[in-house]
Amino acid sequence: MKYSRYRKRLGQHFLNSKMLARKIIDYAEISNEVVLEIGAGKGILTRQIAQEAKKVFAVEIDEHLARFLEDLALPNVVVINTDFLKLSLKNYENPIIIGNIPYSITTPILEKLIQERAYFKWAVLTLQKEYGERILAESGSRKYGSISLYVNYYFIARKAFVISARYFSPKPKVSSVVVSFRKITPPFSLKNEKKFFDFIQGVFRYRRKSLKNAITHYLDRLPEGIDRELLKKRPENLTLDDFHYIYTIVEST
Repeated sequence: MKYSRYRKRLGQHFLNSKMLARKIIDYAEISNEVVLEIGAGKGILTRQIAQEAKKVFAVEIDEHLARFLEDLALPNVVVINTDFLKLSLKNYENPIIIGNIPYSITTPILEKLIQERAYFKWAVLTLQKEYGERILAESGSRKYGSISLYVNYYFIARKAFVISARYFSPKPKVSSVVVSFRKITPPFSLKNEKKFFDFIQGVFRYRRKSLKNAITHYLDRLPEGIDRELLKKRPENLTLDDFHYIYTIVEST
């Protein structure tokens, strides 16, 4: 049985290389594990995951693709025809998460994984290359931003390998990158994590300005007591610890 229908609104770009599917699975270390696959699509990953995993939850929002996956009749695969963002991960046996993620919903998916990180072991995601580079960027890089800091507060993100656009159907305009996300204990505790990362995101709106001007524009004030040398830097040159130091002062004044 073949499936040739694509839904542009769902951002569907299906991996078409069995070799790369195997490479992703090997990198994800799924031997005899429970796996939850985000966007199982036409099943090129699903079929190979099923050969290695104890059990596979194949999540697919497209009802036509979900029926196609069910027709494959893989004995250890449970097809779930729903939106991944609506799932409660605590119901899926502490899985490893694998997925080829549409660009338009990458941020909501990462936010969900952060919020429900207690309920899965680790994740290996195929992302649009530019987005992946933003997550992996270090301070001082042009790609470094609030998403870099947000993700790396909760995970160690590591680049596995790049996949050329030609290995997807229909062919996207850009390449993709496979990134692993391993949970860590956050480097410091926060009373209100949302407020902290909202502050970082707000300051990064003025990334080309000095920190002094960026904070002033964002808060309409400049709290006293922030190190003068830090105030001369741009937001893109600050580390997570720098932002924590600054935020502590902002919250206390």
